[in-house]
Amino acid sequence: MQVDLQDPRPSLLADIDITNCRVEFSNTPIVLLCGGQVKIKNKPDDPDPPLASLRDAITRRATDYEIFRPEEITSWHADGVYKNLMDFESDLASICSLVVVVMESAGSLVELGAFSQLPDFKKKIIAIASSDFVDDISFINLGILRYIKEYGDSRVKSYPWSVANPRAIEGHVVDDVISDIKDELAELKQSQTFRSHIRAHEIILICELVRLFHALKEVEILEYLHSLGLDTSKDNLRSKLFVLMEFRVIKRVQYSDSTFFMRDHEPFHKIRFSFKSEQQPDALRLGVECLEYYSKDPKQKHRHRAITRAASVI
Repeated sequence: MQVDLQDPRPSLLADIDITNCRVEFSNTPIVLLCGGQVKIKNKPDDPDPPLASLRDAITRRATDYEIFRPEEITSWHADGVYKNLMDFESDLASICSLVVVVMESAGSLVELGAFSQLPDFKKKIIAIASSDFVDDISFINLGILRYIKEYGDSRVKSYPWSVANPRAIEGHVVDDVISDIKDELAELKQSQTFRSHIRAHEIILICELVRLFHALKEVEILEYLHSLGLDTSKDNLRSKLFVLMEFRVIKRVQYSDSTFFMRDHEPFHKIRFSFKSEQQPDALRLGVECLEYYSKDPKQKHRHRAITRAASVI
């Protein structure tokens, strides 16, 4: 006699108390670094080019945290994933622990102004200015920087270097910038109450759903987000998935005519789920139940094959 197979996912989703969940941030932080030009060598054996900016000098140093530059992802506009650069950089900033803007180009000033107006990022922006200009009476000092300082004087830092002469940047200045960023990272909260309107929390939830259920289709992720009370669109989800894949947090695996998203190898933030029932579900047991369901239900054969294939190439 054939035993009816029950999908374990809907019952777990119905039991999640999303308003009492907590986001737990990764201990391997990523810093989004914006600013002046960065020169890249054409070949690894080529000599280092002259420094082009303070951001260039920071990028060349080894740090205890990962540094990411927006221009490292060049395909953000492909297939209409993002309609504009600011939406793209906002999702990048959501994944990162801090947004550091070195004020040494017209573009960096635009980025600083834009980020400072986004509620999610007000408390994670660090502005780095040259001491040559820090005392100037200007729109920047009286406007953007004063606004950022409302969240703490340490949000704006000045160092002695000439924006016009980056080749003369002294090594100890670069060391101090890197060290001060590390100190700021140490001061960040390790957890927050989950809030569905916060861009970063939505991205983390997407990743956690993929982790919990091993392999999900785009339409399933969208359905699960809606069931948890997040009013998100298909386009918005696709942009979030794109960024998570670029950071190697999740990966896309195709089998036959099906496409699944799975957890990749890079560490990332997590969610400590809260449940409505008194008996808290065991995540490990749930994962086993999902895998068993995928392996036994004929309708899930493509998902099962995709999981098996992905495991074999790790």
